[in-house]
Amino acid sequence: MITFEMLIVLLAALGFGWLGTKVGLSKVVGQLLAGIIVGPALFGWASDSAAMHLVAELGVMLLMVNAGLETDAKQLTRHFKAANLVALMGVVVPLVAFPLAALMFGISLKIALFWGIVFAATSISITIAVLGEQNKLGSLVGAVVLGAAVIDDVLALLLVTLYTMFVGGTGLSIASLMPLVAFAAGILLRRWWRSEVILRVSDRLGQWTLFPIFFGSIGLAVSFNGLQAEGWMLLILLILAVVTKYFGSALGARLAGLSKIDSRAIGAGMVSRGEMALVIVKIGMDASVLTPKEFAGFVIVIIGSTMIAPIMLRPLLLKVAY
Repeated sequence: MITFEMLIVLLAALGFGWLGTKVGLSKVVGQLLAGIIVGPALFGWASDSAAMHLVAELGVMLLMVNAGLETDAKQLTRHFKAANLVALMGVVVPLVAFPLAALMFGISLKIALFWGIVFAATSISITIAVLGEQNKLGSLVGAVVLGAAVIDDVLALLLVTLYTMFVGGTGLSIASLMPLVAFAAGILLRRWWRSEVILRVSDRLGQWTLFPIFFGSIGLAVSFNGLQAEGWMLLILLILAVVTKYFGSALGARLAGLSKIDSRAIGAGMVSRGEMALVIVKIGMDASVLTPKEFAGFVIVIIGSTMIAPIMLRPLLLKVAY
């Protein structure tokens, strides 16, 4: 059921999403900011109600189904070695660095492990936009980044699954595994000859309804209360988010035999966390693994990395051969 608050979030998210693309950022960043602006953090025009939560969950499921529908197995196998090494190193480095940082901040080991999983993920939507702008989607760098990002996201979802099974949380259950199930369903649907029609219809439905509400609802859960005192910690986490992905992924590319400039461009292309990290952090929030203050801090860091990624990538792509 569409409520008045949901309509406010939807319209604000659509408007700010459009504005985000116009200023060279991302639709997702704009939609997140819309939720923060109309939510309790600023104007208080909308709140994270039960109805909002239900529609947001539907948005997550559709988002993951579409991700599976867009996963091209042939593209992955074409540059499998490079994509695999980039993805692996891009996951391992943050997976080690963030729990260590969390332990230094006095966070328990159980929660520290979840920190690593959140920042092991990669968002591809912004990188695709930048690659498309500079006609580099079909380049070696473009192919490796696309393949590595898909592998990255699969690894991140598997890590969430393993965390659920062996570490757990007060609210983690089989429902927490549904994003992985939805992703697998999308991959299976891709084998059907009508999959392109399904993707086109579901993507249009999602882009104009469920996705803006999902990303906007994440902004609704953000509160700045108490975060001012943790400004330095958030800055350190943002630097760590950028550095671990950039150098980890670039190292993987170098190990695969790619040139230095290609490796640097690939590293920059993997920095953005975006959608997948937000899905994972939302799972942690719903499962009471993360406190509301931790959740808000993570969203800010994810937004920051999402904004920095295209700034890093654009100048490097100018030096990359098609």
